[in-house]
Amino acid sequence: MKIGIIHATCNAVPALNAAFKQLAPDVTVLNFVDENIQYHANRINGIDDKSFRDFVHMAGKAQEAGVDAILVACTVLTPVVDTVKPFISVPIFAVDRPMLEKAVTNYRKIGVVATTAPSGPATKAQLEKLAGEWDKDVEVDTEIITQAMTELKAGNEEEHNQLNRLAAAELQKRGCEVIILAQITQACAEAETSTLGLPVLTSPKEAVNVIIRALERDKVNA
Repeated sequence: MKIGIIHATCNAVPALNAAFKQLAPDVTVLNFVDENIQYHANRINGIDDKSFRDFVHMAGKAQEAGVDAILVACTVLTPVVDTVKPFISVPIFAVDRPMLEKAVTNYRKIGVVATTAPSGPATKAQLEKLAGEWDKDVEVDTEIITQAMTELKAGNEEEHNQLNRLAAAELQKRGCEVIILAQITQACAEAETSTLGLPVLTSPKEAVNVIIRALERDKVNA
């Protein structure tokens, strides 16, 4: 089995590759990275037609490489995965969807910590959309700490993790019952953030389990 992963930052590659190695060691992982997607999204504070074109181009490259499925690891792009599906003939998954579903299913007041400006509002919008579809009453609060991403890119993982914990602590003070670390790059802050005593959700392990189960189910039904 071969899985293609679309990334918008090199910092997300180790966390997802480690999750696959731990949970599905026989899977071949191909990483497709375009950091300009995140740079452009940060510059315009969102996504536009260029973002869509870049996304479809990367997904096409992954498909041409013969992957069995594509996992979209960029939280800026995951909200538009359904829009891109018609252009791709292999299954395509949003990395944060399982994490968001777990939060909406089990909690009412959800805290989101993000380290890029577009990811906070994007994650909040997805949670609220999902809650509406499932008729769930949720309240979503966000904290955006772009300095944490700066620290991580500079190799200062300890400072990155501490900034995530501080942001989560603010959400805890405001009554949040669970903390979502919105981006894959934040997975390394899970242990530090968990010292607050709240449940902390990250996307890599949840996503790997879901994609492997889906492909195995399809294989059985084929």
